Amino acid sequence: MLLYGPAGTGKSLIIGAVTQQIVDLCQSKGERFGVVNINCQPINTLDQAVFELVQTVANDVDAEVGVPETGVSTKRKYRRLYELINEHYDSVIFILDEIDLLVGRRTNEEPAYSKLLYQLSRASNTNEIEGQVSVAALTNDPKFMEDIDGRAESSFNPRDVYFPDYDANQLRQILENRRDAFRPNALTDDVLPLVSAFAAQSHGDARKAIDLFRGAGDLADERDDEKVREEHVRESQEEIDKDRSLKLIEGLTTQKKISLYATASVAYLSNLSGSSVPSPVGFKVYQWVTDEIDADQMTRETYVKYVKELSTYGLISTARKSRGRGGGMYMEFTFTGEPEAMMNRIVDDTRLGAIADQEDILQSVVNAQLREFHK
Repeated sequence: MLLYGPAGTGKSLIIGAVTQQIVDLCQSKGERFGVVNINCQPINTLDQAVFELVQTVANDVDAEVGVPETGVSTKRKYRRLYELINEHYDSVIFILDEIDLLVGRRTNEEPAYSKLLYQLSRASNTNEIEGQVSVAALTNDPKFMEDIDGRAESSFNPRDVYFPDYDANQLRQILENRRDAFRPNALTDDVLPLVSAFAAQSHGDARKAIDLFRGAGDLADERDDEKVREEHVRESQEEIDKDRSLKLIEGLTTQKKISLYATASVAYLSNLSGSSVPSPVGFKVYQWVTDEIDADQMTRETYVKYVKELSTYGLISTARKSRGRGGGMYMEFTFTGEPEAMMNRIVDDTRLGAIADQEDILQSVVNAQLREFHK
């Protein structure tokens, strides 16, 4: 299965609930159904992904992992994974959340997620896993399958399940279930419709709708107001819009901050119209920045992965673009907020102040790379 749709639309929740029902049903019949669920967001390579699968199964069945994290081949880790599954499960489903972020260390090779899907989806046909195998890939990227190798696409051959944004009515139903967090009659009649409308207009994300609802309640509580009113919702929304991006930036690793700074500088300092950032240009500026501050330099694939992750936080939007016949594909990043504000916030946290003092030079680098890209 391929479960795709925007963040906060219930992909992980639904697959988790459905698989738990299958586990319960199988247990009632004396069958062992395994659910092997990993999130690919923090995983950098295929080898790390396979080890994470081994570790997840071992923890679930209370068995020894049996292979070290480093020092043995990926093939050996696959073998240990299959051993554990054959010993402890009659059938299994692999759930690979945020799979599009498992790019791996590659240049022109197929991405790591393509190789992983190929191996897992064919493990039953090759008799490496004795029981039935299902694979569920979860992603926010509707074009995820475009980069998958032909063999992997044929072997995986998923059934697509699309999760659209929630509309206002659906969000209101979700929030109704959270009403009991408040005292009886603590909400005015316009609170739930307004929260639902704000959330539906801006993102359709149930998690963010709940955050807005909670924020309105917190404001009312801080002011000792007896009821949560429309003004609390509006103020909460304003605070979320203003602070969300900057608060998220505080929690990023140094490398992600540098990647974001370089990308934001292209959007902010470009002399060209528009603020979209081609990934090859962003990466070239990232390389210049890391050289200037003597920081470790990640590969282009890791840079792209880090910036793509920012879309899950709502800091940017991403789109795949083509350079025409023979020109290849690239990612295009567009900021949802002010890139200058993000750059300023990053400078407060890191040694990038030295770069901020060279804005004229940075602008020259940005526009030189843009000209080179658009030749």
